[in-house]
Amino acid sequence: MKLNLVKGGIFPIKDNLENDSTGFKHSGTFQGEGKLTGTACLFIRTSACNLRCAWVGLDGNGSLCDTPYSSHNPEKNQIEVDDIIRIVLDNTIPQNISHIVISGGEPTMQTEPLIDLLKKLKNKGYHTTIETNATLFDKSISQYTDLVSMSPKLSSSTPWEANLKNSGVIYKKNWAERHERDRINIDAIQQYIDGCKEFGKDFQLKFVIATDQDIKEIENILSKLKNFVPSDVCLMPEGVDVNTLNSRTGWIAEQAVMRGWRFCPRLHIMMFGKNRYV
Repeated sequence: MKLNLVKGGIFPIKDNLENDSTGFKHSGTFQGEGKLTGTACLFIRTSACNLRCAWVGLDGNGSLCDTPYSSHNPEKNQIEVDDIIRIVLDNTIPQNISHIVISGGEPTMQTEPLIDLLKKLKNKGYHTTIETNATLFDKSISQYTDLVSMSPKLSSSTPWEANLKNSGVIYKKNWAERHERDRINIDAIQQYIDGCKEFGKDFQLKFVIATDQDIKEIENILSKLKNFVPSDVCLMPEGVDVNTLNSRTGWIAEQAVMRGWRFCPRLHIMMFGKNRYV
């Protein structure tokens, strides 16, 4: 069974060291977001996404999601699940890394091979995180992963023409309308929460923040959900460079403190900048 990844979709690993943007002399990096920020891990990045996130940057130009090669321009790199497991074992055992983060794109678009991968990682004793936009639900994901990291997309992420200015991506009205229609699925989010509760797994609701309006939108989303506590909610500034993150950190952190939510500073951007394999 094959899983479609981006090129170099298992990272950082020894094979990539000459091109490894972390500067580390070994496999592995850190989780940069959410409850496990700073935890040593290995990433697996799937390719393809059902959404097309883009924001308006501080300079007025479009600011694409930080992995456009898995969404706006998805790469194709099909790898057997058993080969992924072999690579993971070779690159985690020597470093004593036990956390695997499966991100995208949108991993849940490939449910069957994803579940196969999760089961095999679980059998090997790994802690797994699934990073998802929470628009597509499968109960097995809650059952076989340890942390479901949901990142519901707010209206500021819809790729309207202004959000794509000078981004290199051509505006497509059908994709903007599709994104706007599909970006929030309250039923799927609640099912993930309930599934995690049922199987004794953890979850987080992680929101990318660009404007004051985003806070009101988050409160509206949360008002429709149940069985979570404030510390399950994570606020993360939008931006792919340190200056942008710093410009938004103060007021976003303050909003988080006022509500008992978590603030996520995007550690990977702070440490490595906008480099691909981090």
